[in-house]
Amino acid sequence: MKTRLIVLIAAVFAVSVAQAEDSIAWDGLNKEQQQVLSKFSERWEELDPERQQQLAAGAERWGNMTPAQRKHAQQRFRKWRSLTDTQRDHIRERYGDFKQLPPENQRRIRDNFRRFQELSPERRQKLRERFRDLTPEQRKRIRDRMSDRRPRPPAPRD
Repeated sequence: MKTRLIVLIAAVFAVSVAQAEDSIAWDGLNKEQQQVLSKFSERWEELDPERQQQLAAGAERWGNMTPAQRKHAQQRFRKWRSLTDTQRDHIRERYGDFKQLPPENQRRIRDNFRRFQELSPERRQKLRERFRDLTPEQRKRIRDRMSDRRPRPPAPRD
């Protein structure tokens, strides 16, 4: 019984030491990161080390963005926050599915999305409506066909 207790204490100690090694001290952040993360300053040490690292990396990315990129990121964040928990869970699930795809398929999807974004708003809306009007079987056939296709060069602008 004593041996189990000693092993348990040692395991807990090892985990806490490993977490402490991964944690980031507030003073270890640069001034810009501290400014971006100021609302976390009072409870920074209480955050999980993984969360600290995520926040520090996000603050670093924010610091490297142009004003236009920051505005776009703020809009995307507001849109994310307006989603229901169910919608967010669905997006997380789809993203997880995407990350499981081979790199070539991920690239093909990104290329297709980029080409879609380059279309005029009117053309994008027409494509959305056409897709929405399809039956589930027709949508599946299109998705299957798209996954087998090689990327095409960008379409000429309307």
